[in-house]
Amino acid sequence: MFKKKKNSDLYLSDLQPLSAGGKTLLTITYIILLIWAAFILVPLAIMVISSFNGNQGQYISMSGDFIFSLDNFRYLFKETQFLKWVLNTLKIAVATTLLTLIFVSFTGYAYSRFRFKGKKASLITIMLVQIIPAFAGITAYYAIHSIVSGIIPVFSRPAMLILIYSGGAIASNTFILKGYLDTISPELDEAAKIDGCSNMQVYRLIIMPLARPMLAIIALQCFIGPFLDYMMPKILLTNPGDYTLATGLFTLISDVRNMNQPAFAAGGFLSAVPVMLLFLVLQDELVSGLSSGAVKG
Repeated sequence: MFKKKKNSDLYLSDLQPLSAGGKTLLTITYIILLIWAAFILVPLAIMVISSFNGNQGQYISMSGDFIFSLDNFRYLFKETQFLKWVLNTLKIAVATTLLTLIFVSFTGYAYSRFRFKGKKASLITIMLVQIIPAFAGITAYYAIHSIVSGIIPVFSRPAMLILIYSGGAIASNTFILKGYLDTISPELDEAAKIDGCSNMQVYRLIIMPLARPMLAIIALQCFIGPFLDYMMPKILLTNPGDYTLATGLFTLISDVRNMNQPAFAAGGFLSAVPVMLLFLVLQDELVSGLSSGAVKG
């Protein structure tokens, strides 16, 4: 007798259907994302294709037929110091990452959990230091290296580069880790101290396991830095045998006599392998670190 009135305001989802303006905005957003993805993926595709294309000369060419070849990789290993560049970069990256993680874990914990004189002023100083570009202190870096190497002869230019990378990373990541640790309830610290834990045990057993996701991000960032930086190693490292990967590969496209763009592309392809492997390892830490550390057995 009575027909049930259809309620047009009831939806299977909490989100209401988009209006005409919302659909237009969503379409524009997708278009922008596709263009952005194209700007990123197209150069990567060209790099990968050029790395395995043997039908090229000194310059990258996408017009000819594709002939699968490993000649560009053979050129890297036989005609250049590619393995030496990779080893130099790995040494600097690992040392920078370890130094940064050790110091940042202590400084971030101290700024987050303790009150001391000059805390606010030092935090402001850390923020102001980030404004100054590293390149601006190149004269000071030369002076510091000359002084320290005169006292400690084994203090090399790569060691100076490690100190520059880790020093900048410690300053910036201290502020970041402090903000992350501030989100961890101090009640965990108090409960652990009631059970007899010292500050060092709270740091080691409670705070650091909970901070593993942020520490993983910091480690990945520090490790990637030496692989990407070209300017600082180019200025500080005068011996080609000490070049990092970015500086060494750039010699393949900066000198007309030794120009080999396909080999440069192959080197760029191989340089992504260590970073990808580290990302895969730290990916597990990002997941496990969210649930470990706060559970008391």
